[in-house]
Amino acid sequence: MGRVWRAPAGAFLYVMGSAHKIDVSGLLAGNRRGLVVDDLVPVAPFEGVVFPEAAAVHLELQAAGELLEIKGTIDVPRRTECARCLAAVADSMHVKVDEQVEAGASLQDGPFEESSVLTAGRLDVADLAVQLICSAIPIGLLCKEDCKGICPRCGENRNSTECECNGETSG
Repeated sequence: MGRVWRAPAGAFLYVMGSAHKIDVSGLLAGNRRGLVVDDLVPVAPFEGVVFPEAAAVHLELQAAGELLEIKGTIDVPRRTECARCLAAVADSMHVKVDEQVEAGASLQDGPFEESSVLTAGRLDVADLAVQLICSAIPIGLLCKEDCKGICPRCGENRNSTECECNGETSG
């Protein structure tokens, strides 16, 4: 899968590859005003959520002193089960990106350092996207806001049918 990087002035650079890592050292050194990144990032299943297509990542990067400012969006379709009734849920996630990553050389030395998405002047777009997507997945995703769930006694889906026991448990 290829990526398109473009400077805000409109110059394009198309690079083939699958590493999803971008050299931002020139940007951090002040040689450029900004950088725009469009990439497709595959996302592995996470906590019962499956991503059937790659995430469309659009990022605008700017250097601000010792910080790399990252703004943009991530859009990805997802499939999972409702937390109450276990019905299939298929929708899309839209994640707004507004991050600041410290770019100092001492902060980029190891994989467990504060900035694991930025090492040796290279931004790992895939790692950043996956972290932001996984942190945006709500706990207990529902098929609809007023989902009635499953009857605890007979197991019927209360959204599609009314059970005879009305959810009363024998005691």
